Amino acid sequence: MTRKLKVLFPALLLAIACGDDGGDPPVSMDDDMFPIEAPGLYDDAPDNSELPVEGKADEVLPAQFDLVDTQSPIRSQGSRGVCSIFASTALAEHLYIAEGTIAEPDFSEQFLQWSAKFEVGSFPNSGGSNARSNIQALSRYGTIVEAEWPYESSGWDTGDDERCDGSDDQPTLCYTNGEPPMAALMAQRWRIPRGRWINSSARSLKSHMFNTNTAVQVGGDFYYQAWGHGGSRIPRYSGYRQFGYVVTPNQADIDSSLEHRAGHSILLVGWDDDLEVQAIDENGELAVDESGEPVMQQGFFLFKNSWGDGWATSNPFGAGYGWISYEYVDRFMSAYGSGLPEVMLAEACGDGRDNDFNDLTDCADPACASDRACIDPAGSYENTTATPIPDNDETGASTTIEVAEGGTISGLSVDVDITHTYRGDLTVTLSKGDTSVTLFEREGAGADDLVETFDVSAFDGEDAAGTWTLTVVDSAGADTGTLNRWALDITRCAGGDCDSMPETLEGSNETLQVIPDEDATGVTSDITIDGAGTIATLRVTVNITHPFIADLVIGLAKDGGDELELLREEYVDGTMLVRTFTVDGLNGEAAAGTYTLRVADIAGGDEGTVNSWSVEILTE
Repeated sequence: MTRKLKVLFPALLLAIACGDDGGDPPVSMDDDMFPIEAPGLYDDAPDNSELPVEGKADEVLPAQFDLVDTQSPIRSQGSRGVCSIFASTALAEHLYIAEGTIAEPDFSEQFLQWSAKFEVGSFPNSGGSNARSNIQALSRYGTIVEAEWPYESSGWDTGDDERCDGSDDQPTLCYTNGEPPMAALMAQRWRIPRGRWINSSARSLKSHMFNTNTAVQVGGDFYYQAWGHGGSRIPRYSGYRQFGYVVTPNQADIDSSLEHRAGHSILLVGWDDDLEVQAIDENGELAVDESGEPVMQQGFFLFKNSWGDGWATSNPFGAGYGWISYEYVDRFMSAYGSGLPEVMLAEACGDGRDNDFNDLTDCADPACASDRACIDPAGSYENTTATPIPDNDETGASTTIEVAEGGTISGLSVDVDITHTYRGDLTVTLSKGDTSVTLFEREGAGADDLVETFDVSAFDGEDAAGTWTLTVVDSAGADTGTLNRWALDITRCAGGDCDSMPETLEGSNETLQVIPDEDATGVTSDITIDGAGTIATLRVTVNITHPFIADLVIGLAKDGGDELELLREEYVDGTMLVRTFTVDGLNGEAAAGTYTLRVADIAGGDEGTVNSWSVEILTE
């Protein structure tokens, strides 16, 4: 959209803003309707003098530019002072839209508020936050979709928790509206890259937005009169509210606002060099100079606000968008940005969700065509029909699982979930065809319930296809129970021939080693393998503790040869990396030799340990 507009409000536009009779417009700017944030949240931001100016000195940028087409819908923070959370969430959604894999991301502000305070540990005694902390949470830990933990527009009080009394020493959970439900903690996390401070001069911000096609979050001191906010203690001008104009504050506004200091955070999504808006004087009137000529401010950033669509209802880009002067941002705000995420989605076959966002779920997705849960009609070899166990009855309760997929069994485990008031009464057997094995026989005396996994070798060498029967017998009176669920996990021999199974060579190193912080050399650890044969399959399992796994680079070498990279700067949930890597680069080499694991931390601020690691080699 191209515009060239000089805003002179005493005439026509004043009538538009205030109504024909000159009264107040229908939208109020009361504190509770348009909340702001705690003061000083950006006090630790670097000064512009410490930050480089983006772009080349001779760069020519367009007079108007916007990124509105890659923005998620306008949302409202309600009555809570969490504007920076909403701005950071809007930034994350914008970055995912711009990346292109997910068309309509909707991330949980509620979860990000909790993550910034509990996972990152920032501002635990305030409802507010800032872009740096929020983007750190989004980068390190990720967020979840809105549906997993929907935002609550009102904060907690004593009706929710008696400790949430508004005092300075109330617990942090009062600012986060409690803890996430377990389903939210287990949900898929969505991340954006690490953020960085950006020089907040107009030239720098415009160059950054234009060259990266990404929005920038800014935050800083809030000047009430400049925003037309109801909290102003000096007269305010209401004519700009409908359009979302935020001018550079006059000195009276600065002095008055700092007496009851507050902050605000928004997302910059464009600019207009030609837009001119008349300044406001200390009396809340449109400013004029000594000659009576209007005092104009030229050059404004377009921004996305978090006050819903009841604010700035006449902005040409839509309700909820506003304009803020270049000078306001340069003098009073700090800027923080991030980049496009690397989106690598995979369908999880059997969780009931469209994990790769292609509108196909589980077995309906071609990605699950070879998944055993989709090949076998029994559905992951599980029986979830609750079956009562008759008391003191040698017949017992029997349920079956039909396995359609054949193949020679090389390993079998059985999961059993039984509710019972006296497990010592129970005997559990598994049978298929002529083979039957007792899994559990009257153990545990008076303990309740039997929830256990049994490894079974009696069926090794048999064909997996057929009817499997689990029988639970209660051999004594006075106690009852239910078989809630049972499941089979079957491993088949390669090619159906167990006699051709390769030999396995194994080794481990459990010496704890500290990973030096911000040191590309890292730490190394060796495992020596003895044995004959060449490598058919090589697996390396690591157990590493680190506050931020994305700092790490992990490699493997054999006998001092070239290093094979196992992992580089990958975002991983939590602080533990326990993972098995299949390494193909050494296939065909002699299995015997010395294997060297190298772990390097290539960024500062965090230190971790290699707890243990192991090597498993299948030879041929």
